[in-house]
Amino acid sequence: MILTMATRNENPAPFMAVHPGMMIKPELEERGITQKDFAKMLGVQASHLSEVLNGKRALTTDLAVKIEGAIGLPAKILLSAQTQYELESTNSPIDDKEQETFSVTIPIRDRNLLRELVRKFGWACVF
Repeated sequence: MILTMATRNENPAPFMAVHPGMMIKPELEERGITQKDFAKMLGVQASHLSEVLNGKRALTTDLAVKIEGAIGLPAKILLSAQTQYELESTNSPIDDKEQETFSVTIPIRDRNLLRELVRKFGWACVF
């Protein structure tokens, strides 16, 4: 599967990695869950969660698993987004071709959620 970001003229543009907090935050807003309440659900400090949701702190495996258990966003997708975000945030040169596409393997049971994330963030997805 290749993910790219779609532009208004429907020509795909390169996928830009986003911090996983940018994926979680709108999901909470859509469900009407406050960050404070979500932090309680997860058993973490509200300040810690806020830093993750605002891209100031990396998402850990432990927190990703808790988020999956609480609202169903797959930890694998969130951690993959964190890894891609970290790779693109480094100063190390990346081959231009790698910047144009992002490949990820998603279990069949998670494809509907991926489709929803693709719709929300305007990515083009090739299955």
